Amino acid sequence: MAELQSRMQSLDGLRAVSILLVVTSHAWLGHVIPGGLGVTIFFFISGFIITRVLLAEHQANGKISISKFYFRRFFRLMPALLVYLLIALLVMAATAQPLKLIDFAAVLFYFSNYYQVFVGFAHEALTSPLRITWSLAIEEHYYFIYPALFAAMVTRWRAFLGVIAACVIAVLCWRVYLVADMGINDFTLSRIYMGTDTRVDSIFYGAGLALLSAYNRRAHDFLMRAEPFWIGMAILLGTLLLRNDVFRETIRYTLQGIAMLLLFNRLLFADGVFSRFLSLPVMSYIGRISYSLYLYHWLVLGLVAMFMPENTLPAKWAVFLPLSFLCAHLSYTYIEKPFLSLSRVLLARKQPLGLAS
Repeated sequence: MAELQSRMQSLDGLRAVSILLVVTSHAWLGHVIPGGLGVTIFFFISGFIITRVLLAEHQANGKISISKFYFRRFFRLMPALLVYLLIALLVMAATAQPLKLIDFAAVLFYFSNYYQVFVGFAHEALTSPLRITWSLAIEEHYYFIYPALFAAMVTRWRAFLGVIAACVIAVLCWRVYLVADMGINDFTLSRIYMGTDTRVDSIFYGAGLALLSAYNRRAHDFLMRAEPFWIGMAILLGTLLLRNDVFRETIRYTLQGIAMLLLFNRLLFADGVFSRFLSLPVMSYIGRISYSLYLYHWLVLGLVAMFMPENTLPAKWAVFLPLSFLCAHLSYTYIEKPFLSLSRVLLARKQPLGLAS
C-alpha cells in the first residue's frame, strides 16, 4: 500500500476520461460516444477511492470516524452543489422556466434519481438543469450505508469481500427480475439506469478491488499482469458492441464491473503508455474539475440547445466546450478548493492520502 501516500495522477486522468465520455456524449454525440460508460467508471472510481481512504484511516488509527467521514463528504460535495443550484435557479427564472420547490428538494435531499424516474423535473424550453444530479443521489445513498459496513467488517476482510460479492450478485438478479417483470420500455430503461438499487453494484466493484488489492498481494500482483488487463479490455469493448436491449439492461453493468476490476490496477499503477497518458497534466486537471464539469456542462448544454437550435454542431461546440470548462474551473478554484481546505482546518488534520472522491 506504499502508493497510498501520494495523489495518483493517473487516477485523476481516469476521471478525466470518464467525464469526457459523459460530456461529449451529451453534446449531441450520444449515438457514437458511450456516455453511460463514463458514469459507470465514475461509480467504480468512487467505490475504490472511498475504500482506500477508509483503509488508510483505519491503518493509521486502528478505527475510522464515521462522523468525520460525513463531515468531509459534506464539504467536498455540498458547497459546489449549492452554488450550482443557485445559478440554475437564476437561469431558470431568467428564461421563464417552471420553478417547483420539490424539484430542488429532490436534489438537496438526494432523491433526484427516483424523483426523475417516477415524477420528472419540470421544464419547458430549457431542459431542467437539475436532471444531471441523479448520479449524485446514487453515490450519496451508497455513502449512507458503506462507512458503517466498513467499520463493522474491515477486520474480517474475506467476509467483507463476501458481502460485497453478495451485493453485486443481488443487484444483477434484481435487474433481471425487473426486465422480466416489466419488459423493455422507456420506464424500464430509466428505472434501471437511474435506480440506486440497480446501479450501486458498479460502486461495490470498486470497493471490492480496493479491499482485494490491499489485503491480498497475490491478487494485486495478478491484476498487474497484461493478461487480465487485456481480457478486461475485451470484455469492456464487448459490452459496448452488443446492442441487445435485454443484455444492456441486465448483465451489461455486471460485465463492465468485472472488466474494470481486471484492468484497473495495471491501467493506473503500471508504468506504461496508459498510465503515462492518464498522468498528463491536462488529464489530471480535467479529472480534478470533473465534479464541477459534470454539473455545469449540463446547464450550458441546455442553454446552447435553447438559444442555438439551428446552429451547426461545430458552432454549438465552440460555445459549449469553452463555457463549460470555464464554469467548472471557476467552481473548482473558488468553491471546491477553499471548502476542502476549510474542512481540513476544521478537522485539524489532513484528509488521508490527499485523495478526494
